[in-house]
Amino acid sequence: MFVHTAFPKPDNPPPTRHRSASRVTASEGNLMSLPVTTATPPPSEPPEPSSPASSSPESSSHESGPPESTPAPRPRAAITATAGAAIVAAVALSWDRPGIGWLLTALAVAAAVVVSAGSGFAWSGRTAVRAGEAVAVVALIAVGAVRAAEWLFVLCMFAAGVVGCVALADRWSAGSLVAAPLRVVGSVPAALRWLLKDAIRIRVQDRGTARRTTIAGLVAVALLAVFGFLLAEADAAFAEVLSVLIPSVDGSTSVQWLGSAAAAVVVTAVAAYGLLTGTTVPEPGSRLGLVRRVEWALPVGGLVALFAGFVAVQATVLFGGGEHVAKTAGLTYAEYARAGFWQLLVVTGLTVIVVGVAAQIAPRATVSDRVLLRTLLGLLSALTLVIVASALSRMAAYEQAYGFTRQRLLVTVGELWLGVLFLLILVAGIKLRGRWVPRAALAAAVGALIGLAVLNPDAFIAQQNVNRFEKHGIDVYYLSTLSADAVPALQKLPEPYRSCALAAITNELTGGSAPSSGSNRRDAWQEWNLGRATARAHLDDDALGPCSAAYGRYDLPDAD
Repeated sequence: MFVHTAFPKPDNPPPTRHRSASRVTASEGNLMSLPVTTATPPPSEPPEPSSPASSSPESSSHESGPPESTPAPRPRAAITATAGAAIVAAVALSWDRPGIGWLLTALAVAAAVVVSAGSGFAWSGRTAVRAGEAVAVVALIAVGAVRAAEWLFVLCMFAAGVVGCVALADRWSAGSLVAAPLRVVGSVPAALRWLLKDAIRIRVQDRGTARRTTIAGLVAVALLAVFGFLLAEADAAFAEVLSVLIPSVDGSTSVQWLGSAAAAVVVTAVAAYGLLTGTTVPEPGSRLGLVRRVEWALPVGGLVALFAGFVAVQATVLFGGGEHVAKTAGLTYAEYARAGFWQLLVVTGLTVIVVGVAAQIAPRATVSDRVLLRTLLGLLSALTLVIVASALSRMAAYEQAYGFTRQRLLVTVGELWLGVLFLLILVAGIKLRGRWVPRAALAAAVGALIGLAVLNPDAFIAQQNVNRFEKHGIDVYYLSTLSADAVPALQKLPEPYRSCALAAITNELTGGSAPSSGSNRRDAWQEWNLGRATARAHLDDDALGPCSAAYGRYDLPDAD
């Protein structure tokens, strides 16, 4: 009975050919070394391919493919796209003035990144966010083709670099966002090795093709140079067009071309390499060391009480008691506004840090822990919003008393951004999940910059100062330091204020030539800018008059 139970006799033994196939599969490595060829599968089963591609993905990836952290090479596509982006950057990029060349270079680099990454890019749920960040980068760079204010273009370029690094790092925590530029910069050597390895492979395999292509390019350049010179000598109008399209070549121009091409190669390689090697694994939800309830609630609660007292005082200032508070402090309202704004701005910024740290260290194990956390941080954020409103009110009073400037407009936008940040914190406090807040705050900052570009800040500043000219006078010297975006608004000033305010801007647009002689400093095609083109159209329609040195800061119009 025991023997019968342990070794049952099969009712339907498998066919003999199946057992043979199993032995062949199990001992495939040994049979491959024998000189027999009888291991052919039966007709009902498809024959196994004998090519090297029949090996499993695991073995092929470890034996002949690149490591798992290295993207699959696309040598021809990557090298061709990167070379195209480098050529566009060398031709279109202008380091003297912001213009349309920056936008064309950004589009060329973006296209090269997409071609280089190709199908190796892992599409996931985060793809929409990263695509939106790529669009934001291009939109920020496009500001240089629309606005002539160089300070605004510098801010947009800085923001574009930060957003691009965050998109490549693909992390969500605040610390990861801060470290994203360092991560991207650290990947430059690996990205260049990945790209250059493919370039060397192409050069070795297709050396003859590369030589013929180079010769064809040199012949094309020679033909264009000869025939272009002859046609330019034959027609003056065509010669002027060529002078605009083709800049003069000297040592500085050559260095600029090489620098632009090298920058495009680095950016394209780093972006493509980052997309191919990036991971979409969620970050661990690490938190700082937890403390007891009283250890975080006591300082935060005290801060809430302090803010509540300040808000109670500010309520009288905001709703009619400003004169009494100003007299009590011994200051005029304008001085009171100017003295308090910067302190309130610092308070708002420090409160962001306090809220972030408290959210990390506060325990959430029980319902009472979570209710206390929501209550205290919610009250602190709401009171901070009132402080933001107070700071904005002070800045508005300051601008009404002294006029509008770039600095005052920028700090106003910064304070508004901090208010939006506290609104995001309040929304995150509903479910105590704020992992998305840092990236949303970055998106709000990008939106603020793009909104500032739509506002046209220099034109807005000029228009506001022109509107208050008759009652408060005008700072002609400061208005003359604005960019060409301010020209349409400054045209509304009466003489001689108009000519004095526009003299320096006209000199910058014409390159030092007299306004009556026309613009000798025309933008090259890659420097074309909507703001400067509009300003030149206004100045060409109405010539400037003489400017007296008597007109300077805070001049008031004549009494008559």
